[in-house]
Amino acid sequence: MARGAELAAERRPCGSVVAYFTSAKFLLYLGHALSTWGDRMWHFAVSVFLVELYGNSLLLTAVYGLVVAGSVLLLGAIIGDWVDKNSRLKG
Repeated sequence: MARGAELAAERRPCGSVVAYFTSAKFLLYLGHALSTWGDRMWHFAVSVFLVELYGNSLLLTAVYGLVVAGSVLLLGAIIGDWVDKNSRLKG
């Protein structure tokens, strides 16, 4: 009798959908997607603000992009090595 109830529960599509939406895997993907979306929106908003700040010119936005990309290029490996060598709590 218990096996029949298990089979009936497996056939219901709502149960599997609810289980998927509450699974750790889905919540991890959702959290990453929302975090990435927020980060991209922040970069877009800063770029639009810099265009408006400098009088409809892309010069300030281009300088900002070069500074961010240059700092990642120069400091990314150094900071990555430091994080790898130290404990996670300190990093």
